[in-house]
Amino acid sequence: MAELVPQLDDQRDPGPRDAFGHFLFVWSQLSAVGGALVLLGLCGLSVYSVLGRWLFDSPVFGDVELVQMGCALAIAACLPYAQMKNAHVIVDFFTHGASPALRRVLDRIAALVLAFASAVIAWRSFVGAWEASQSGETGMILGWPLWWSYLTLGPGFLLLALTALYTAWKGSIHTEVGEE
Repeated sequence: MAELVPQLDDQRDPGPRDAFGHFLFVWSQLSAVGGALVLLGLCGLSVYSVLGRWLFDSPVFGDVELVQMGCALAIAACLPYAQMKNAHVIVDFFTHGASPALRRVLDRIAALVLAFASAVIAWRSFVGAWEASQSGETGMILGWPLWWSYLTLGPGFLLLALTALYTAWKGSIHTEVGEE
């Protein structure tokens, strides 16, 4: 049976119709745009650092630390939108021949597991930020406080936990062809 594959650039898809789902969808979109802008800035930083190293023997000091922190932030910011669009990679080797009803149940269980794991990561990110700020832990090269990077991960994973709970509750936003 052919499945409707969600298109991330489909402007005709308004997302969920209910107020809470729409709120999560819009915040997920804004979060993903923010993550993409951070990633774009990191690409520019990397190019500038490589060119500086090659042309002038003067790379950007601490570029690796900045890229590590920024990539973690960008990933955490983009995951909620992927969850709302049902765009995570799915390995359906074992469930390919399963009925659509069974796959929906398994998708909801996976969303609950994702919600739990994301909530734990968000919680531990906030705790890690607190502990790093209390201990004065800093990065090795730049000497920046590490609690900043921990603190920026928490909101993305908290939003991911909420979007995963929402998709587990409502089911997949995109249905299969012929099942509507």
